[in-house]
Amino acid sequence: MDYLGIAGWAFGALAALGALGAAYVRVRSSVDNATAEIWKGEAEAQKARADRLEAQLEELSGRVARLEAENRHLSELVTGQAAIADLKAIVTAHHQELILLIRNEGN
Repeated sequence: MDYLGIAGWAFGALAALGALGAAYVRVRSSVDNATAEIWKGEAEAQKARADRLEAQLEELSGRVARLEAENRHLSELVTGQAAIADLKAIVTAHHQELILLIRNEGN
């Protein structure tokens, strides 16, 4: 074999290695692109889910605020009823004392 044959064989081998390298880069790039698309879709789905959860949280926060306000109102009504009942008991007791005093003065 002469130098020209050895050079041809060497360049052929380098060309084959270059082609294999290029094929590997192409396949790896394709896999990376597919993986990126999957992750992009997953990120979009998670963002949509987060947006839905945020909207639900805001709705629930509003409902809790309304329920707390209603609860305060109802508590005030119940507390007012208790105060009225206490007042009624005091008035009734003093009324009975006054009636007894009036009867005793008449005797």
